[in-house]
Amino acid sequence: MEDSNESGKKNVFSDLSQVEKSLAEDIGAERAQAMVDYFENVLKSSEEMLLQPLSETDRHLLNQLIQGFQAAQRIIRHVWEKLHATSFPA
Repeated sequence: MEDSNESGKKNVFSDLSQVEKSLAEDIGAERAQAMVDYFENVLKSSEEMLLQPLSETDRHLLNQLIQGFQAAQRIIRHVWEKLHATSFPA
């Protein structure tokens, strides 16, 4: 029986492979921009939540989420640029 950690790894790599395939087919960067925009929206929502009274644990978790959303945006842009050998459209 496969442990859940190994199964989780396979799922992550499968998902990343699908994202890479999608970005490779995305000549005009429309899908990539939609992904970046999605992460921007959830990032802003998370930042708004930081304005509320929160426990230090919740504040720490929200900051980690924000950093993760920012990293996802950078990764999407970087992968798209590498796949298409050009700068990500502004």
